[in-house]
Amino acid sequence: MSIENQIGEEEIPVDVVSRHLACENTKFFVYFDHVVDKAGEEVKNYLVVSPKITGKNLVTGVAILPIVDEKVGLIRIYRPAIRDYSWEIPHGFVDEGETNSVSALRELLEETGLMVDPPNLVSMGYITPDTGVLAARVHMYLAKAYVSTQEIQRELGIRELRLFNFTEFEELIMKSDVQDTFTLAAWCKYQLLLKEARNYD
Repeated sequence: MSIENQIGEEEIPVDVVSRHLACENTKFFVYFDHVVDKAGEEVKNYLVVSPKITGKNLVTGVAILPIVDEKVGLIRIYRPAIRDYSWEIPHGFVDEGETNSVSALRELLEETGLMVDPPNLVSMGYITPDTGVLAARVHMYLAKAYVSTQEIQRELGIRELRLFNFTEFEELIMKSDVQDTFTLAAWCKYQLLLKEARNYD
């Protein structure tokens, strides 16, 4: 018996009966939703975290994979939530009134000091970082970047920018020295784009 047959082939409607604002800060609303489906399953305090600025298609942020002379640019940043440092590609929120591409250019420059000419900023589509909790989508970009003269903007936790060749970068992934989901998803999308380009040629 397939998993589909065990669960049921038809979609079961799910209703949000009520919503309670648990807390908020400058960036997020945190809700407890009372959720019920037509099969009788119920969760009275389903956690939903929703960024305050939400654009079209529920896009709230951007993530950028910077490639500089066939090397991947990663920032080393301390993340209080995991109480450890993390190697990550730059990513951040879309500000009020910004387009996604403008946000990507800004975040890249602020967090890395790297710049990219707009024609070399390529959309790689969207990801949903955590569909179980976050009411958000992130627009991913590939940036064929270069080093600018601007210093990295001071931001909590950011310690350095380092460029890794592709082999070094994949070794970091295999050793779980890179665990950030944005970084892993961006690399996957980039490899698929390269595969598609090779097939097209």
